[in-house]
Amino acid sequence: MAEGSSNDAGKGKNIVEDKDYEREFQYKDEMQLEFVFNVGHVKDFELSMPYRAQLTNDKWNLFLRGPYFEDILLQFLKEEEDVKEGLPVTVYDKGGHEFPMMLKKFDKDSITYYVLNRGWFNFCDQKRLQENDVVALRTFRHAITDELSFVVTFTKMR
Repeated sequence: MAEGSSNDAGKGKNIVEDKDYEREFQYKDEMQLEFVFNVGHVKDFELSMPYRAQLTNDKWNLFLRGPYFEDILLQFLKEEEDVKEGLPVTVYDKGGHEFPMMLKKFDKDSITYYVLNRGWFNFCDQKRLQENDVVALRTFRHAITDELSFVVTFTKMR
């Protein structure tokens, strides 16, 4: 069955590694992050490396798989924060607009994955994101609220 079909909905796709594409994507991603530092959202200027995902046809959930995302997240989680129960987070776009969402952790068949939802559809709809577009998610703590937060940048692939 093809990836992105109904059985794979929302599971994310592997992004083809191309060095020229990677450099171009990194440059665009960094240019979109300028506002985060200019307005002082990022606590102690600690912003994670990007976690990239290619979107599937599931606009209700952003599935974040693999140990790489968990390694990033654990650097920012507080001991008392329980992602399995669901953790309210704020997602920012490149313009500084806030999107309240929920981050949850699921374990299935010895595989751990995280899901951003309860607001992901609204984000995709407002940004006109579609299947195959690439998003880059960076984690940080908000400088004022100390809330776990993300900034999402993206590249449209059409």
